[in-house]
Amino acid sequence: MTTLTPELQELVDRQKIYHVLTSYCRALDRCDVDLMKAVYWEDGYDDHGVFAGNAQEFAEFIIRGIQEWFEVTQHTISNIHMELEGDVAHTEAYLFAYHKVAATRPKVEGWFGENYLRKYGALVDAGVTQDFFYGGRYFDRLEKRDGIWRIAKRTVIMDWNLNQPSTEIRDDGLFKTLQIVGRRDRKDPIYER
Repeated sequence: MTTLTPELQELVDRQKIYHVLTSYCRALDRCDVDLMKAVYWEDGYDDHGVFAGNAQEFAEFIIRGIQEWFEVTQHTISNIHMELEGDVAHTEAYLFAYHKVAATRPKVEGWFGENYLRKYGALVDAGVTQDFFYGGRYFDRLEKRDGIWRIAKRTVIMDWNLNQPSTEIRDDGLFKTLQIVGRRDRKDPIYER
């Protein structure tokens, strides 16, 4: 077995941690519960505000919720700060997420509240979906066990949000030529390789 220098081992660990963080985003947007469970340790903990508890249970909860509440989601991370302390890492990853909320009164009111529905109810009734943008940070403690990095504890911090009727175009202009569209299951083009 080859032993890496401490500097090389740190680079390898950082890359493996990065892979865990991006796999989480893929799991959310493709509604892949198995991948979601794989980024957490079985005894992991997640505090998303709407859920605080065992991360394996969170995986089931959040994928089911995304499928129920949103037609599309896209989660991205940036400005990833990592502090490694042996087999423990603390990370802060900036989060930017988009969610398309279905144009139904119960979903719009449930997500945005009655004041939002009073303002945009006529558009919802006309079938206009609603856009929900979210900016925040994932604050994580990851642990390396038997050479594998996974999330042991995640806390989501909200910094801002923006909500509005959607202006999405799919059937006009250049957009009508874009025929490869993402899916929220294993039929998404990314799984075809």
